[in-house]
Amino acid sequence: MTEIQKILKPKGKILIVCDYREKEVMENLKKLGALVNPQNLSIGDFMISERVCIERKAHSDFISSIIDGRIFEQASLLRKNFEKPIMVIEGYSDREINENALKAAIASLLIDFDFSLVSTKDTADTSRLIYWIAKREQEEKKIDVGIKIGKKPKEIKELQEFIICSFPGISKVLGRRLLEKFGSLEKVFNASELELAKVKGISRNLAREIKRILVSNYG
Repeated sequence: MTEIQKILKPKGKILIVCDYREKEVMENLKKLGALVNPQNLSIGDFMISERVCIERKAHSDFISSIIDGRIFEQASLLRKNFEKPIMVIEGYSDREINENALKAAIASLLIDFDFSLVSTKDTADTSRLIYWIAKREQEEKKIDVGIKIGKKPKEIKELQEFIICSFPGISKVLGRRLLEKFGSLEKVFNASELELAKVKGISRNLAREIKRILVSNYG
């Protein structure tokens, strides 16, 4: 069962619980007039209230976390503990990813995990967004600030299996074989058609279809 540790704040003040590593954003929030409570958070980066938590990711980290499957572990944990999880994707990078894999991941975050995704220009822009979300939640909605400690997320291997088995023709057995053979989702996605077809149960036609899905342009 989830435990809630409520945090008292002065009347008329905006209080934001921040992961202690988010130093630049914390300084910006202070300049905006918010009270900052640094914590070693195990869930998210900014706790706005009992129901709202924000995960902040630089664009390059967002892409990397999709490739290694980490994004779904984080999303699962946030969704289990907060009614309104928000992911802020900051800036832009040249980190490359297959367009279909990117759109599939975004669709999963929006539909399966009911996440709100927001893009910001830079750290200052992120800080302003966080402040105004907190202001609306605490002043207009009158929602208390609290730290939630909940259940552990699913094992990352379960999330990896979920992703690989979303491909047409890939059963749980075949998905596990692919992951055991290549070791990670990234290596499966980067494998050639010939390499995929060497896995027991993966025909040349199925290997060709997997690669077709991965390399086809979106739209």
